[in-house]
Amino acid sequence: MKKRLFGAILSAALSITVATPAFAEIIWTADKLPAGYTTNEVENKTFDLNSGGITQKSTYTCFIKDMYGNFMKNATFAGGMTTNAEGVVVRPNGEVVSYGSEEKFWQQLNSTIGQVIEQPAWHQDSAKSLDENGISNYWYGTSDKGGYYTSHWAWLTVAPNGTDNGQKYAYCFNEYGYLYTNTITPDGYQVNGLGQLMLDGKVKTKDPDAITPWHGYVSFSIGYLVYDQETSEQHKNDRTDPFF
Repeated sequence: MKKRLFGAILSAALSITVATPAFAEIIWTADKLPAGYTTNEVENKTFDLNSGGITQKSTYTCFIKDMYGNFMKNATFAGGMTTNAEGVVVRPNGEVVSYGSEEKFWQQLNSTIGQVIEQPAWHQDSAKSLDENGISNYWYGTSDKGGYYTSHWAWLTVAPNGTDNGQKYAYCFNEYGYLYTNTITPDGYQVNGLGQLMLDGKVKTKDPDAITPWHGYVSFSIGYLVYDQETSEQHKNDRTDPFF
């Protein structure tokens, strides 16, 4: 329960039995390259197990790593969340996310019980282009906490355009929390104009009400997407402790 509060859901490794695996041989055209890359060099990177939000256990301080394990300092993320010169997360309201101890963290959490909590939803950043080299201006989260996902895949029921047909779709967010669309993600998957995972040219869906493995198809670091229910539990859960 505590780890989920920091987005540290442990998950299985990639299935290699379904078509369109990660690290596939992909030739990007210039207009589809991920931002910051000029070749297919990203496919040869080793993706870090602790990308996205992580917490320093000794002080309950939150940091953000990019998909290669680098701490992101002095960075601005989707929804107004930032990190300071030390890499500590600062929420859009100015709150520095460092509690000092586990006890103080739970005290803070308990103090919010009974308050009206904003539900996460899709947002658009009007200062960004709708599509820039395969990265859109869509992000998912709340106005008080900013984007929920950085360097992560997330299985969500509501699409960026508001469509909700009761199915879950996998969406991939870059290191700043913006949605990949009409491109190939850094770990080698195709996503359509809504940012939805496609396998063999078809949009991949999951029934939220169906019996699912322990991970429940929720959130996975880039490079560790689980999308095959039949084989996902055959993979060893070898991700390191997200608390450091």
